[in-house]
Amino acid sequence: MQLETRKKFARIITDLRGSQSYREFGRKIGISHPTVKAWENLEVIPDTDSLRKIAQLRGETLEEFEVFLGGTREFSLVQRLVQQIHVISKAELAIVLRAVAERLEGKKEGE
Repeated sequence: MQLETRKKFARIITDLRGSQSYREFGRKIGISHPTVKAWENLEVIPDTDSLRKIAQLRGETLEEFEVFLGGTREFSLVQRLVQQIHVISKAELAIVLRAVAERLEGKKEGE
């Protein structure tokens, strides 16, 4: 895996992990928390099984994820938002849902 691809992967892991601890995120995908930290610090290259699990978290196949990592495809704002919904805490999700409900009701912030 090239350095730029590893950096992109590290950013993806950081974004997917969000406010979760290394341990929480590691449990979610079945790896150790030191491995998660090592990915983010560019110290370890993920194996194929780990790449597949990350792809699933993102709602992609392994092949789609590899194409994305290769730089030939970018996600839209909506696709990134949907991915984040899968990994944020329930408390954070409640905040997002309230904001969506307010938007649908036509309310503006502060009203």
